Amino acid sequence: MSKFPLILFVLLLAAATALVFNLADLLPDLVAVHFDAAGRANGFMTRAGCRDFMLLSTLGAPLLITIATALLPRLVPASLINIPHREYWLAPERARDSLVFLSEQGLWFGCIFVVFLAAVDAMLVKANAISPPEFPNRLFVVTLVLFFCAVGVWFVRMLSRFRRPA
Repeated sequence: MSKFPLILFVLLLAAATALVFNLADLLPDLVAVHFDAAGRANGFMTRAGCRDFMLLSTLGAPLLITIATALLPRLVPASLINIPHREYWLAPERARDSLVFLSEQGLWFGCIFVVFLAAVDAMLVKANAISPPEFPNRLFVVTLVLFFCAVGVWFVRMLSRFRRPA
C-alpha cells in the first residue's frame, strides 16, 4: 500500500486543525452559523461553540468516514462489504489487493472531504467579516461543484477498479 494517501490525510487533518484555530480567532463573539437561501444569517452561536463545532465537523466527519471505508472492510466478513462483483474481487487470491485499494480510496476520500469542510469553515469566517453577516453563496456553489467533481473522479476510480471481471 502506498503511504502517500495516509501521509497526505494526516497532514491535511493537522493543517485543518491549525486553520480552525486561526479562523476562530477572526470570528466575532457571536457567530452567524446558519444562513437562509439568500445568505442571510438566521442562526448564531458563541465563538468557542463555533470553534468546537468546526473542529468536530472538519476533523471528525472525515475521520469517521475514512475509518469506515479504510479499516472496516478489513474487520468485517466479506459478505458485508458492498462493492461491485464482490465474489470475484474478494476471492482469496484477490482479496488482499482489493482491500488495500479500498483502504487507499478511503484515505483519498478523507482528503477530499477535509479540504471541502475546511473551505466551508473559511467561508463562514468570510460571512462573519461583514455586517450584517452574509454567506458567500456563489463561492459555496463553486466549492460544492469542485467537491462533487473530485468525488466523481474518486467514484469513477472505484467503479473502474471493481469493474466486471473479464
